[in-house]
Amino acid sequence: MEYLHNKKAIQIGAKGLQGLYQEINTLLSTRKGTVPLDRDFGVSWDFIDSPINEARPLIVAELVTQLEKYIPRIKVTGIDFENQFNLNGKLFPKITFEIREEYKNEFIS
Repeated sequence: MEYLHNKKAIQIGAKGLQGLYQEINTLLSTRKGTVPLDRDFGVSWDFIDSPINEARPLIVAELVTQLEKYIPRIKVTGIDFENQFNLNGKLFPKITFEIREEYKNEFIS
């Protein structure tokens, strides 16, 4: 499965894959250190303003670590970026993942 991150509206009560995508969106949209009772939740901004060739591997490592820690139902199999040569410096991660076997029943309708 793939998930392309960009700001999306929150859907209250989302379930199944829509709920999973919303969990991923919430994690990727949160700056690490801003959640009072879990300062590790979110994504580090330490690589902001770094040259893109230095930042990309740091971003990939951060995303894999945080996604698998906070959303244990998925196993990240790849991360690529959309608009990677965008002049405004924005990278939109495209995350490829599998649902772990022990959680697959949650997504069968």
